[in-house]
Amino acid sequence: MAQKKQKAKPTKNREQSIQSTVPSSYITWLAHWPAWWIDSGPNKLKQLFLAIAGLGLIWMLWAGQGTGINGDDRMQNEYEQALMSWYSSGGADTTALNLPKTKMHYYGGLFEVISGATNRMLGNDSPEMEGYHRVRHIWNALFGWTAIFFAALIVGALSGWEGAILGFLVLFLSPRFLGHGVMNPKDIPFATGYIMSLYFILAWLKSIPKPSWKTIAGLSVGLGIALGVRSGGLILIAIFGLFAVLHFIANRTITSNLKQKFGRYLIWGIVPTLSGLLITLAFWPFALQSPVQNISASLSELSNYGVNIRLLFNGAMVFAQNLPLDYLPRWVFVTVPLFVLFGWLAGLVFLRGMFQRYGTLPMLMLGFAFLFPFIYVMYKGSTLYDGWRHMIFPYTAGAVLSSLGIIHLYRHFGNIRWMKPTVLGLVGFMALDPLFFVVRNPFLSYIYFSPVQGGIAGALGEYETDYWGISIKQGIEWLESEGIIHEGMTEEVTIASNFGYQLDKYLTRFGDKVKPVYVRYRQRHDAEWDYGLFQSRFIDGSYIRQGSWPPGPTVHTINVNSTPVLAIVKSPGKAAFEGINAQKQNRFAEAIPLLEEAAKQDPSDEVVLSALAFSLINSGQNDLAKSALDKTFAIDPENLTAANYLGLYHINRNEIEPAIRAFERAAELQENNFFAYYYLASLEMQRNNLNIAVDYAKKAVATNPKFKGAYELAASIFEKMGDTGNANAYRNAASQLK
Repeated sequence: MAQKKQKAKPTKNREQSIQSTVPSSYITWLAHWPAWWIDSGPNKLKQLFLAIAGLGLIWMLWAGQGTGINGDDRMQNEYEQALMSWYSSGGADTTALNLPKTKMHYYGGLFEVISGATNRMLGNDSPEMEGYHRVRHIWNALFGWTAIFFAALIVGALSGWEGAILGFLVLFLSPRFLGHGVMNPKDIPFATGYIMSLYFILAWLKSIPKPSWKTIAGLSVGLGIALGVRSGGLILIAIFGLFAVLHFIANRTITSNLKQKFGRYLIWGIVPTLSGLLITLAFWPFALQSPVQNISASLSELSNYGVNIRLLFNGAMVFAQNLPLDYLPRWVFVTVPLFVLFGWLAGLVFLRGMFQRYGTLPMLMLGFAFLFPFIYVMYKGSTLYDGWRHMIFPYTAGAVLSSLGIIHLYRHFGNIRWMKPTVLGLVGFMALDPLFFVVRNPFLSYIYFSPVQGGIAGALGEYETDYWGISIKQGIEWLESEGIIHEGMTEEVTIASNFGYQLDKYLTRFGDKVKPVYVRYRQRHDAEWDYGLFQSRFIDGSYIRQGSWPPGPTVHTINVNSTPVLAIVKSPGKAAFEGINAQKQNRFAEAIPLLEEAAKQDPSDEVVLSALAFSLINSGQNDLAKSALDKTFAIDPENLTAANYLGLYHINRNEIEPAIRAFERAAELQENNFFAYYYLASLEMQRNNLNIAVDYAKKAVATNPKFKGAYELAASIFEKMGDTGNANAYRNAASQLK
């Protein structure tokens, strides 16, 4: 008779002693995972998901071909050409290693190398060729679609195939993402690497200690893509490491051999990380020269990017380096679809249930991946512009969380007969607005504003619309359809725009008789042109809300949902150009009749009216000058040039107090207004307010270090204060300037 085996006595080991330091309830909570992992659900749902994803790919490839070149493509294309030269010369051409003007060498070259190699194979060697940009948009659409696909897979992995279907539609029907998905070669490939890595990190956590080669390969590629676009992809390695450690802590009771288990975590963590870095270096010559030093330099440079452009935000003009705290959240709030906000709200209300349903680690990781980048850049006060396009990458994780919130709400009330159709109906109704917008505006969907803002009509004059000049393409197509320009022209036509790169590239095929000219909108008469294609970019919101844009001589507009985003303007004549030119050369007697004629041709031209006012001020005709200034302010209440000229008007009349108020107002309109600071310093010096005067003089120098007059004025003020040391220092600095 076999002897009965005795139970082995439990023995304490190192693993058990470590476990005792963490409450077992916490371990259980942290280790909780959902019951499914992408394979659950009927096969028909999987087929439906693949069909929807396939249709989405077709749409994006088609939409990309109709979408225009973006405002940053000049830098991207220059970098692409430099990279191709580096590779084709075997590294002899080192241009790609240092691009001081654009600093593009601080970005990874993955997208540029892929699109550049494709273009070379197809014979599209130059950005002057239309096919060159078509190829780039094909690759952009492929990256954009891949991001949507992997976001959907995460939702599916946590909630089944019906969740994957919803996840795909949530991101696809986010028009801002979709629009960028076909033409943004910076932010979209980075977002693709980001969400792809998150998917494979989750798969790695699910399968460790024996992750499949597919998981390792997928994670390697995801990390390689993200880092191969931006050094900021290092955040993914931090996320990977953090949640691998948390997973190890949560599951350490599974095996008694703690050291062996830790070794597997370490090995299978290092392999994809190093593989991803190798992929990065293969596409980034600058980083390849000195990986640690140059990737660190890139991270430092891009974290402190020095662009400080004026932006239209919430109806006011702000600077990119001095944004209000609500810049990002407000932009997101007014531009994401209502159903995304609904999903986030559902997730917050049922947060505990979400953790129970989808698993603790997945929810923590997705929440961190979504919120941390937003919180970090807001805390740091990072330079931002063009809405929230720099934050497209965490939005992919946010779209996943929104999808999971909707799915949870749908299933949570599954026992209530009317709740499921109510939830589906509500989400479907909210999806109609972005769906109709995308269908109506397939090539300009990145301009979407939700009903929260009253759509794009409610955003006009409050926020930037076509900030990348995508609609220049549609403007040129209209000129061609009207017969104004065509291939083989014999007569010259000059087309001006405040987006010069797109204009230049799209007009190339018309030959040398169609001449592109870049002009800023506020200096649109600095050049002579026949037709102008003008965006509202960098234009004061008050000017737009006043109805002054599109300007008077507009013959056609490119509209999004009946709201203009591009004005096609026909020049009323040469008087404005000739008058402005005479005024700039101080030929005021000649300028005045020309500008008066131009004002009759277009009474709504604020540039002409302010130039006329300046000419009249300098001719001693103060009453007529004031009339011209009043007309300017009626058209453009926050016209900076006119605000400065109003101060000069009061100086001419020896009205010190009104002059100071005028220049203070001008300084409020633009904080780097050295012209206003200079005259405020001069006026306060006259009033013997020397401390105030010297502060203004210092501001004039700081905002325009090349303005010699500001240094000389500061020296005079210091001299009057008896501070010869500072006076001499400023005079010496002035002597170094021309």
